[in-house]
Amino acid sequence: MRVLFALVASCCALLVLAGCGGTEDASQRLAREAVVAHVAGDPAYEADGTHCTGNPRPWFVERQATESICAVPRAGGGCDWFHVDLIPVGAAVTTRVRLDSPDAGCTLGV
Repeated sequence: MRVLFALVASCCALLVLAGCGGTEDASQRLAREAVVAHVAGDPAYEADGTHCTGNPRPWFVERQATESICAVPRAGGGCDWFHVDLIPVGAAVTTRVRLDSPDAGCTLGV
């Protein structure tokens, strides 16, 4: 019985870790690259630390995101949040970036 419980617990842990992987999905990468390009050359930002929300995964089914929020570290501390619209254009996706929340914090709870 203990072996079965350990096996089930291990499988559940693997499923949770697979669903919460630390890798960036394509939409996140596109949003991050758009924001980094948007703030490029602005000494107020440290763009290397930019991170963005990814595709939603309700009930383990991934859906294509149409917008993303990215936290960009400021050189003086803290982060500004940028809103990125992911706009499908044929087979490609174009982006629109705008400052959403100045000094909003560096942890995305979205």
